[in-house]
Amino acid sequence: MNLAITKLRLPNRIKITFFLIVGCLLLFTNLTNRSHASSTVEDFLGQSRSKYAALKTYSDTGTVKTELVLPGNTDPATIETHTFTTFYRAPRQYFFEFKKDPNVGDERFVIWADTADFNTWWSATKVHDTYPKGQGDEAFALAAYPTKNSSILLAPMLFAQAGLHGPIVDLKVLRADETEQINGHKCHTLVGEVGLAYGTGTVTSVRPTTIWIDADTLLVRKVLEDTPKGAAGVDRVTTTFEPRGDGEIDDVHFKFAPPQ
Repeated sequence: MNLAITKLRLPNRIKITFFLIVGCLLLFTNLTNRSHASSTVEDFLGQSRSKYAALKTYSDTGTVKTELVLPGNTDPATIETHTFTTFYRAPRQYFFEFKKDPNVGDERFVIWADTADFNTWWSATKVHDTYPKGQGDEAFALAAYPTKNSSILLAPMLFAQAGLHGPIVDLKVLRADETEQINGHKCHTLVGEVGLAYGTGTVTSVRPTTIWIDADTLLVRKVLEDTPKGAAGVDRVTTTFEPRGDGEIDDVHFKFAPPQ
């Protein structure tokens, strides 16, 4: 009698055991895929950073679109479109010029280094400053505000050993969305956050940030810095690039004489 009961119950036990095994395998596969996807994202971003660090030359043209709505303001966003140009030749020759939207002024900010020293000139102040070797990071820190962060997006990757900070190198990746076409180029989309970190460990002004990286060249084509979390109104900056890596660059592009 007991033997008969055992024989009748045995198939159910087998089924239960089977489903438990399958469930565990599915869970393991899902976790493995998630881990692999996360690892792939981090590896891809790392590859892009390595690409910039290894470039012998780099140049681009780009635009910076700013959208601003002050807290409590019901009017449409104030939109400005600025432009910039970059030239770089390893290890230190560099030129970056930011031009403000001509509808709001003719302001310019320039960073350049034709020899060992970095220089800055801002048309708003008419001041030309020089930064000897070892102090070049100050030039980029000074330029961040008047250039709407465009000067510190790629420089930290081109000068990888300098320890510069910026939205791309400081990005905390949260997820990777599907690929997207940017100006006809297939790009990987990395979504994350960037915040201002202080020595105390406090992080403020956390901005949701999205980066589009060209799937073929590993060069950045677009960066969206959205309104900081918890902020009222709108404060959004979208920077787009037309990049070119390892092309020929004439020496004249690294020379600049501040207007008198």
